[in-house]
Amino acid sequence: MLPQQQLQNLLDEFASTQGITLRLDNGVCALQDDSGQEAVVLELPDGSDALLLHCQLFAMQQHGEKLAAWRLLMTLNFEMNAMRGCWLALDDEDQIRLCSQQPLVALDNARFTPLLLAFMQQAREARELLREMFAEF
Repeated sequence: MLPQQQLQNLLDEFASTQGITLRLDNGVCALQDDSGQEAVVLELPDGSDALLLHCQLFAMQQHGEKLAAWRLLMTLNFEMNAMRGCWLALDDEDQIRLCSQQPLVALDNARFTPLLLAFMQQAREARELLREMFAEF
């Protein structure tokens, strides 16, 4: 089975448990939370067997000129308890994104749903943590 087909099958199974429909579009599928904010974006680049999960946490322009903000973000990448295997990255639109990567071959229906739900929970917690930390600046 091709990687894109495997991911679509996993998405179909997850979607059926959530009562929604999900489709890959050029290797990308995005889910939003109830408030319309990104919950998770799944990407499977052409020729890759690694699934990238990411979501926007906030726009760096809000804190971009503060060295302390950058220091905090880079320090968080080493906080194992806070990040739980995820990392922070800056995208080409100056958005701070929470990221994770999983080998597609290691995912099946029993592992995929908990992975998505855990990532979405991690994103909610990261947003809240960063909101609290940046309130101190």
